[in-house]
Amino acid sequence: MRLKNRSAGQASVEFAMTAVVFFLLTFAILNFAMAIYAYNLVSYAAREGSRYAAVRGSSSPAPAAASDVASFVQGESSGLNSANMTVNTTWLPDNNPGSFVQVDVRYTFAFTMPFVSLPTVTMDSTSQLVITQ
Repeated sequence: MRLKNRSAGQASVEFAMTAVVFFLLTFAILNFAMAIYAYNLVSYAAREGSRYAAVRGSSSPAPAAASDVASFVQGESSGLNSANMTVNTTWLPDNNPGSFVQVDVRYTFAFTMPFVSLPTVTMDSTSQLVITQ
């Protein structure tokens, strides 16, 4: 009877040690998957933002301003915290057809691991297109 109680206690300790490692590994995999998702979404948002600005040049019925592009990009990046995102739009040399528009999207990703403090990661993507209208 006494040996049975010892082996039950040993199994509980072994389970506790392996469960901690298992759950930390699971949370790490989920966090890195969310980081990859965020980077892909930042890249997509930059491409869509430059496309949005390229078809809304100065000769368009509704020319796009930098605030319009930023609002559009933040709307396209659902699932990300828009407070951690900055969008910069520049027109080279101006907003006329034949010029270039460049959209730079920067996002600060914070890992959410229990019991582990990881630094934030800044993700940056730039897209440039020729203005058509």
